[in-house]
Amino acid sequence: MVPTLSRASSATVLMIEDNPEDLESWSKVLGESSSHHLVLKAQTVRAGLDLCRYQNVDCVILDLEMKDSSGFDVLLNLIPDRKHPKIAVVVLTHLRNPSLHETVLYHGAQACLTKQRTSARDLDEAIQKAVVSVAPYVS
Repeated sequence: MVPTLSRASSATVLMIEDNPEDLESWSKVLGESSSHHLVLKAQTVRAGLDLCRYQNVDCVILDLEMKDSSGFDVLLNLIPDRKHPKIAVVVLTHLRNPSLHETVLYHGAQACLTKQRTSARDLDEAIQKAVVSVAPYVS
């Protein structure tokens, strides 16, 4: 069993998603989750990376297909050393390519979920596990 955040603690989650409908619906799901995460939103990669620099973000929920940049490039920017990540990243994508999911995990994401197959509970659990798994590497 993987440890999770205590029910009393919630994570500050940054969702980087360029589709306004997806951004709003997944943000609402996270805000209403059992963990009551604080959700920050960014519709562009640049805005998301700026928020990461200036806010205390526990976990980034990242779409791979962005208009202004590749989500994969963002992943590599957020986690330059995959063996010692400083921030938790959960990829949430509509792409169903298993080799892509494996590649994302290899490069440091703690989880890769497919939007069409992911429930609110799945996403909440992925965030909690991701934050806990990165905690030993955060100084």
